[in-house]
Amino acid sequence: MTSRTRLLSLTVAVAINGAALVGLHHVMADGAERAVLANQEFDHVVVSATRASADIATSTCPGTKAL
Repeated sequence: MTSRTRLLSLTVAVAINGAALVGLHHVMADGAERAVLANQEFDHVVVSATRASADIATSTCPGTKAL
């Protein structure tokens, strides 16, 4: 093998490995982003509603008056 052939094969091998590493990095970053989004927890929940009168609340609630 001549040095030119060796240099050409080395260049091709480096290019293929570089492309594989870029693809692997993209897949791993996408997987990590999906894992973070799947485990996302909310800091707080805000509920906004108008207050109902006590007689409406007791007549529509079938449960006991434990509250």
